[in-house]
This record gives sequence, C-alpha cells and structure tokens, in this order.
Amino acid sequence: MSKTFVSSAKAVVVDATELEKPTLSQTYATLRICLRYGESSANIFNRLIKVLETTDFIHILSMMPDEELERLMPMLAQRLTRLRLEMAEIPLLYSISRKMGVAELQQVRICDVAQSKMKLNGSTSMCHLHLLGQLLPRLDMLNVHAAVVASFPNNFRNLRALLLRQGTSQLVLDEICAHCPQLQRLFLRNESSELLDASNILKCSQLKELQLPLMLRSPLAVCHLTHLEHLSLQRLQLWPGLDWLPIVREIITAKRYELRSLRFDGSWLVTPLDLSLLQLKHCWALQEVLLSNCKLAEHTTQPELPLSCHRFGLRGCKLSWPLRYLKSNAQLQLLDFFDCQLAAGGYQLLQHLLKQRQCLPAVMPLQLRFSNSTPLRAELTSWPASRRQHNEAWLKVMEVDDDVPTWKQPIGTISMTFGKPINYTPDLDLRSSTQAPVPATR
Repeated sequence: MSKTFVSSAKAVVVDATELEKPTLSQTYATLRICLRYGESSANIFNRLIKVLETTDFIHILSMMPDEELERLMPMLAQRLTRLRLEMAEIPLLYSISRKMGVAELQQVRICDVAQSKMKLNGSTSMCHLHLLGQLLPRLDMLNVHAAVVASFPNNFRNLRALLLRQGTSQLVLDEICAHCPQLQRLFLRNESSELLDASNILKCSQLKELQLPLMLRSPLAVCHLTHLEHLSLQRLQLWPGLDWLPIVREIITAKRYELRSLRFDGSWLVTPLDLSLLQLKHCWALQEVLLSNCKLAEHTTQPELPLSCHRFGLRGCKLSWPLRYLKSNAQLQLLDFFDCQLAAGGYQLLQHLLKQRQCLPAVMPLQLRFSNSTPLRAELTSWPASRRQHNEAWLKVMEVDDDVPTWKQPIGTISMTFGKPINYTPDLDLRSSTQAPVPATR
C-alpha cells in the first residue's frame, strides 16, 4: 500500500470525523478505495468503522459488490460496536451477513432502530426484531423509534436497556417483562386510552431506571422493585380533573421513606395543582421538590414540605402566596423562582422572606435564585450593598440570566428519585455550623 494512498485516505477520514459528518457518498467512496487497496489490519478501517457507527450504512452495503463485502463484513463483526438502521432494513442486513458467512455482529452493544419510510404492520415488525436479536446476541441497549404493536421477540434476554419511543400495548409490555429479565433501564410510552397494567413489571427485578405512562393499573407493583433509583411517569395529553392523583399519591405514599427528589411538570394540567394533596410532609427522605409550568391552587390546606427538604424550585409557575410553602422549614437551603408569576404575595417578597428566615433556627442561609421577575429585581436593586451583605447571614439573592443552564423537567412528566430508606425520625443537629450547603445543581 503506497504512502500516497495512506495519507489521502487518512485525510478524508480525519476531515470527515473531526470537521464535519461525511455524506453517504463520501463514506462509500472512501470505504471502497480502502477495501481495494488497504490491508485489513490497517488503522484506517478502525476510523472508517467509527464513522459507520454514526450513520445508517445499510444502503452502502446494498451497493457493494460481493468481493468487497467478503472483506468488510468480518471486520464489522469484530469491530462494530454501535448500529443504526431502519426497521425495514433489518432483513437486508441479516441476509447480507449470512451470505458473507457472518452469523453474528458480536461486538455491537447499542442499536438504534428508526421508523421506516414504508409503514410495517405489527407482525412484520416483530419478525424483523427477531432477526435483529439473532444478529446481535450481545446487545446491551436497544433504542426503537418504530412502532412495536403486535409482540416482542424472546431473543433479547441479555438486554440491559430498552427504549420504545412509540406507543406500547399491554401485550408488548407483558412480553418484555417475560423475555428481558436483565433489564436495568426501561422506557415506554402509551398515548392511547388503554391503561397499562404494571403488575408483571416485577419480573424485571433488576430495573434501576423506569419510565412508564402516567395512567397505570397496579401502580404499586413498581414500588416493589428493590433496585429502582429513578421513576418517570409521562402523559403527553390533557390531564382532566384529578384522575392521575391516586396513582401518583399511591406511589409517593408507598415510597415515602425512600423518595429523595420529586420533579413535576404541569403543562397538561387542567385544574390548579394542590400540592397538599400529594402529602409530601410524610416523606422523611425528600430533599428536593421542583415544579414547572404549574398554576398552584390558592385556597387549600397549608402545603407543608418535609423538614428534610433542602431545595424547592419553581419554573414557569403561577402562585399567589409563595411564603405559605416555606413556613417552618429551617433546613431549606436553595429556592428557585424562574420565569414565575408572583401575584399578591410577590410584593416585597424578599423582605417578608428575610423576616421569616430570621425567625427560624436555620443552620445555613437560604440562597434564592430568580429570573425574569421585575418585582424581585426592583426589590433587590433597592437594597444598598451594605444591607445585602448584612442580610446574607439569612438570605442570599442572585438573579440568573436566561442563557445560564439550570434545571428543566420534560413536558408532562413526573419524575421521582429514590435512595436508601429513612424510616426513623432524623436527628437534626441545629447547633452545628459545619454542615455543607446544598450545591446549586442544574
């Protein structure tokens, strides 16, 4: 192999991978040159395969002559770690692999399956996925953007992560639970009127991260997953009335000693959110409550955050009396008001909040961050520098620009994070001054 070929081929790949993603025609041309003149052990093939991992290259395989495929497919079987293709292309890849004597792509750990341009029926998609399971026996993560409606194959038993981006039926859910016992991460959606029964989810006993549709039957089955660390419930359509409340409250009540973080987006709420109905005051381990796009109910029972809560955040919310959520919470260290409409209670909020903190046996000063609030900005600028410095013993206030990255919750999603259970009254040493503050994470 000439030095000129090596340098030119490397230049093409470096330019493609470092400067911009190459087109299919560029990848195809470079690959054919290397297959004609390069040695299989050349490092140029490692770089080319890394490029192939970032794109759907099945069309390239279909155009290659057999003599070039006979060299390429064994290399893909040994070096390819990620595969991207459309659902309808799976039989073609399977056929080419078998024809070239490659039974399995042994090193592929991640596979992304896109929706085909042609619409496939349920039985066809199931057959295609079965072929994919035969071709990728060591697959760890399967990310499917195409519809899987009829059935789910039984040859993905080693999967660690499964993400189905389109609607999921009860049959598919039950077969996933039966056929994928090693799952640690499961992402399902369902925007139909059918309520999924989660009772079989216990068969996936290794689950650590789970996203399910909000409207579930047997939601308490989720609470018996002993390794579960993160749960998300999503509903991307209007939430009429309070039909969702019993489901969420059941889970919160059952996991009240393990619940560490609660994030709630109310973009699809029809009625104002009454936070007291979630009964968070009994969640002894809860450290973080973040609400976005909610109109908070006014005339309700006093909503109490647990004493363990260190962070309370609001984004895009509308509320009248913010201080009613902060009463008697001496452990609160971080408070966020991002793009919020503060009605009656927004007048002189900083002064009222300062007085409230001065009356509490707080260990650490409260850090308040806000954005896009004219009343808060006006009140803060009215404080001279000396007064701000004096007040920092109880209250630190900072305005955040829009371009500064902060936390955001996916639309229509309720997320919960769990930790080890705290089923005893915590020993709050209010005399200690060495406790580290909660960092202002995104």
